[in-house]
Amino acid sequence: MDLLFNNAWIFFIVVTILNGLIMKHRSKRYISENPGLQFGYDKYFKGLIFYGNIPWIIIAIGNLSGLTHSIFDYVNPKTMNPIVLVFHGAIAFLWILCVRWVYFKGGAEFFETHPGLFQKSSLSGKTNITAKQVKLYLPLIILSGIFAMIMMWTTDFTNP
Repeated sequence: MDLLFNNAWIFFIVVTILNGLIMKHRSKRYISENPGLQFGYDKYFKGLIFYGNIPWIIIAIGNLSGLTHSIFDYVNPKTMNPIVLVFHGAIAFLWILCVRWVYFKGGAEFFETHPGLFQKSSLSGKTNITAKQVKLYLPLIILSGIFAMIMMWTTDFTNP
């Protein structure tokens, strides 16, 4: 079991790449309908693979260098372990980049003009999200992450 928890970063990297490949596969239909979207989709997939794997690479560095012992070290930042702090800082940095892209660089509109990347389910089936929905849901997603961070910083994980 230790092997699994010590190398969870491998699983996370594989899942991130698989998510990108699934989205890329989904986009083929939209690219065939509008070849002009190809560049945007390709740029998005490259960004997803690069930025989406930053946290997992930090965990890999921590585990492989011996600075951390398992994935559980990363839910206890109060230990002030430098690599754990880098991990939490990277998450915050990625949130900032995400907010900047969605609200100030046209990211929300990108999702609307590049259908198939994110869809929502409803009673009438799956539909593509709109820019307005992206701008509405992103703060809720980030707030849930902030809440999780607060819990990690305030909960004592050393005493059962």
